[in-house]
Amino acid sequence: MKNDAVEECEEGVLIRVLVKAGAPRLRCPVGLEEGLVMVEVHSPPVGGRANRELVKAFAKFLGVSSGSVSIVRGFKDKEKVIRVLGVSVESVRGKLGT
Repeated sequence: MKNDAVEECEEGVLIRVLVKAGAPRLRCPVGLEEGLVMVEVHSPPVGGRANRELVKAFAKFLGVSSGSVSIVRGFKDKEKVIRVLGVSVESVRGKLGT
C-alpha cells in the first residue's frame, strides 16, 4: 500500500486506520498520523465488538450504510484496512481534511 491513508480501489476506497479500543468514548476520526487515520472506539477488542463499532462509526462519518464498510485486513490487529464502497477518494479526503 502507499503511505497515504486513503487510496482508490475497485468500487470505492481503502482507508488505513489505527484503532484504540476501550477508549472512554467513540472518536472517529481523531486525526491523521504517519499515513493512518486514528480512531478511538469505546468497545473492547473482545468478540469483534470493537470492529463492529469501527464499521458503524466510519459508515456514519462518511454518510454511507454499514453494509458499504468492511474490514479487509487486520481483524485482530490495531492497524486495519477498511474498504468503503460507493465513495470517492476526493470525498473521503475532504471529510478527513487532507
